[in-house]
Formats: sequence, C-alpha cells, structure tokens
Amino acid sequence: MTKLVRISYWMLLAAVFCVPAVRAQGTDAAKPESGVQPVAPYQPPLPAGSTSILALNPSAQIPVAGDDRLLSGVQDQTLSPNLGARNVLVPSFSVVSQLATGSSGLSFSQPTVFNYLLATLDLNHASDRSELLLHYTGGGMLSPYLNAAVQEVEFTYNFKWQRWTLLVGDDASYLSESPFGFGGFGSLDLLTADSPFGPGGPLSSLLGPNQTIPTILVPRFSNTAVSQIEYKVSPRSAWTASGSYGTLDFLGVDYINSAEALFQTGYNYSLNPRSSIAVIYRFDDFRFTQFSQSIENHVMQVGYERNVTGRLNWHVAAGPSVVVLRGGLTGSGNNVSWAVNGALGYKMDRSTLQLSYDHLVTGGSGVLLGAETQQVQATISRPLRARWQGSASLGYATNSSLVPSAGNLVQADYNSWYAVVRLDHEFRPGTAFFVSYEAQLQALNATNCTTANCGGSAIAHEISVGFNFGLRPISLR
Repeated sequence: MTKLVRISYWMLLAAVFCVPAVRAQGTDAAKPESGVQPVAPYQPPLPAGSTSILALNPSAQIPVAGDDRLLSGVQDQTLSPNLGARNVLVPSFSVVSQLATGSSGLSFSQPTVFNYLLATLDLNHASDRSELLLHYTGGGMLSPYLNAAVQEVEFTYNFKWQRWTLLVGDDASYLSESPFGFGGFGSLDLLTADSPFGPGGPLSSLLGPNQTIPTILVPRFSNTAVSQIEYKVSPRSAWTASGSYGTLDFLGVDYINSAEALFQTGYNYSLNPRSSIAVIYRFDDFRFTQFSQSIENHVMQVGYERNVTGRLNWHVAAGPSVVVLRGGLTGSGNNVSWAVNGALGYKMDRSTLQLSYDHLVTGGSGVLLGAETQQVQATISRPLRARWQGSASLGYATNSSLVPSAGNLVQADYNSWYAVVRLDHEFRPGTAFFVSYEAQLQALNATNCTTANCGGSAIAHEISVGFNFGLRPISLR
C-alpha cells in the first residue's frame, strides 16, 4: 500500500512539471521559421459609414475580384493586380483654372480662361461571386466663351458561377470637346484624381465611338452599353463572347452622328502562369444618322500576352481586316487592311511607363464617314523627391477617311497630337496640388471639307493649375 502511494505521488509531480514543458514546446513549434513573415490576422468588417482600412492605412492595397482579365475580353489588361479598396465609396473634388491661347481650331483665338469644378465618386462592392465597379465625374466648365456641363459615368458588374461569368457595363459621357486631349490633360481622367481601383478603368478604351479628331467646342453625348459572357473550358483555357452598342451625338451643330454595333468572341489559352495566347474574331457595323451609308468590318486576330505581376505587362493582337462599304455614296465594295492593338506597361525602379498603339476602323469622330485610324498614347511618371512627382503624356492620331465627304467627294486625312508635362505635390494620399502645360495640334490634309474643322492647322497652348482633394473612404460594410 505504501508503494502504491509513493508511485501515485511521483506520477502527480511528473504531470505538474511536464504539462508546462509540453505547452512551451507547442508554442515554439507555432513560431514561423526564420525569414518567413506571419500572416496578418483577419480584419472584421467595419460598420456602415465608418472609415475603412484604406483610410486608416492609405498605402494598403486589398485584392478585389476581377484580376483574370482575358485578351479577348472587354476589359483592358493592367500592369499590377486589380487591387483597391474593397466595399468602399471614395469621394473627391477637383478645382482647375486654365489659360488657353492660340486655339483657332477650337473656335477661339484670344487668350481665354477656363475653370473646371468637378466631383468624383468611386464605388466598389465585391463579394465571393460578384463585383460592382463604378466611376462617376460630374461638374461644369465655366469660361467667358462657353459654359458647359461635364458628366461621365462608367460601371461594370460581374457575376460568377462555377465556370460561367456574366459582365454588364456602360460608359456614358457628356463633354464639350473630344476626350482625346480633353481640357489640356490628355483625357478627363488626368484632370481629376486617380481612381483607387487601379489603372485602365472598368472597360476597354477600344469600345465605343472614337473621338481622336478634335473639333470646335460643342456639346456631344457618347454612350456605350456592353455585355459579355465567359466560360472556363479548363483551368488553362476560357472562351468569351461580348457585344456592345455605342452612339455619338453632337447637339445643335452640323457634325456626323453615328452608331456602332460590335460583336466579339475569342478563345484564350494560358501557356504558363506568365504567358497566354488568344484567337479573336470581331465584327463592327457602323451607321450614320444623316446618310444612307453603312460600313462593316470583319477582323480576325491572334493575340499574345506576357505578364510579370507588378513589373511588366505587354500584349499585342494582330490580324487581317476586311472592310465592306455599302451605301449611296460608295455603292458596294470591299477593302482589305489589317488591325492591331497592343499595350505595354513597365515599372522600373522609380518610374512607370504606359504605352499603347492601335490600328483599326472607326466611325470617323463625327467629322468623317468612317475612318482608318492609327493612334498611339504614352505616359511616364516618376517621383522627383519627397511628395513631388513629375509626369509626361503624349498622344498622336491619324484618321484617313473611308468614304469621301458627301459635299465634294474628297477624301481627307486628319492628324492630331497633344503633349502634356505635369508636376504634382502631394499633401496627403489623395490630396495634391498640380501645374501642367499642354501643346495640342490639329492638321487637315484636304483641299476642302464640309464640317467646322476646315482651316488648315490649328495649335493651342494651355497652362493649368489645380487642386485635387480626396475625402476619407467610406466603408459600405
């Protein structure tokens, strides 16, 4: 009996001393190995109306759905993953004053001051199966020459099943001049603060009416509705089919209103995690309100994409293009040409370069009855010192008419370009002061023409100062 008591006593002591040792060993085993960073704990959803994690840590980037954009799809590829604030509303404001001179092509030649007052809303709402992206800019342009509204809204909604994905979207704008070089900044996006949902925007820049021929300052409404279905054939391949309908209407002036219906389908195959190829077919149908003339374009392209996340993204799609002309001005006829669209995004140690080139058939920008268009745009940005950043943008476009002008049966060529240099000083994330200079040229190569763009060459110089003020993002959870 005494032996049994002693054995029980020593077993109790062993249990008391061994349990802490085992717990200590378990704690040590849970520690990460040297050089391995532990995973951050999950952040619980914030209540509606509270400040999001992006506002508490502006440098934080949260993955958002939709980072698998295909070459044959209706969304542009991006340099970095599609990162941004998840389930937030991001408001911002922009105030810009601009001195423009020498712009006889825009219908004024005396130095004129333009003031822009704009508000921007960016909305993201994402779940496991769906994603809504919306970008809206609204406000007005005030000047002694013309007061006009500025409105632009762009959205996409994605819904995913196991293998199927449905996308619907729309891009609408009401502007006083061409978006190509708009407001002396190259585009409306450069006039306002950057969207927090990544570069490229929700929809491809190739969709919708082309407006690379600058015109006089006149209101115009542009709208493009788009839908797309995607099917995952296998883990490495996918098929897409998309359609869009776009209109360009000039209000109260004698420009050419047009409509474009597009159908596109393609098969995509991933060669490896960084490279993919695609076969694409596209059909465009252009119609013009004032003329019984139609243009059909059949395009067959082979595409290739190379992507090194956060460092390099380049893609190109090229192939033959068959243009079919039908109408009272040209009769029936076929033209064989070629179509190319490509882009390069490259992030160096401190600089970022964005470059794109397109050769395609367009509706003529309201000036021509259809055009063979070539356009190239490039932007480079670089931090200069603490809170200072410099950037430069360049755009060039040439438009050759497919259908002779109705009045004199003369085919015209329009060449236009813009160059912008900009300097930004950031006070805090989303809030910055900037100053910029732009030179913009439009040249007409024709003996005469029938629209308000006649008059040889026109060059404009525009100096702008502005302030972009971003409010704290609002969580929608």
